[in-house]
Amino acid sequence: MFRGLDRILLAALCAALASCATPGGARKDTSRTFNLVVVDAGHGGKDRGAFRRYGPPEKVAALDVAQRLNRKLRESQFKTVMTRNSDVFIPLDQRVAIGNRRANSIFVSVHFNDSPRRGIQGFETYYASPYARRLAQTIQRKLMTLPGARNRGVHTANFRVVRNAIYPSVLVECGFLSNPTEGGRARREAYREALADKIAEAIVETRYGLGVYNAPPRIEPPISDTLGGAPGP
Repeated sequence: MFRGLDRILLAALCAALASCATPGGARKDTSRTFNLVVVDAGHGGKDRGAFRRYGPPEKVAALDVAQRLNRKLRESQFKTVMTRNSDVFIPLDQRVAIGNRRANSIFVSVHFNDSPRRGIQGFETYYASPYARRLAQTIQRKLMTLPGARNRGVHTANFRVVRNAIYPSVLVECGFLSNPTEGGRARREAYREALADKIAEAIVETRYGLGVYNAPPRIEPPISDTLGGAPGP
């Protein structure tokens, strides 16, 4: 058991290790001051991510949601940087570096989930830094207002893009492509627009508080879906 001075030394050691948790040194709390959002579309290029017959390839769906999120954030007067804006492969360390170079920022990584069990569904949001916890919780809460949403919770994780980030960083799993219902929804432009809208709303609320975000006017999607395939349930 640790006693007295031993406990103090242990606490100091833990603090020192925490300050070295990222390549650039100590994590920084910009959750209430950020004016720039790094939007990361998961996977891309040779890395297609999850791929099931119910939904589009993860790399395609993630990019589409990320592009919509990027547009909404700019409409809300945030500066933005996208780690990728086309079907290209960007290594994880490079994605982290893009975020860490942007002062007074946050990092939001968009993904879709996969499971060998078709029945599993729901949203998950992950973070590593305690400074990102409120952002992760707010994103999860907003996603849960979508019709039919299932809550798989907010969790800490060791994913590289959240573990090595200097600034608050979250990874959002926007449902399971392996699930017939959620995979089908991911094919629909209106649903991907709704996902982006809820994530944008959460980011604005995290920065400025409740009641600030106004979603842009809804534009009806064209008859031909940009991701192809028949509309899901």
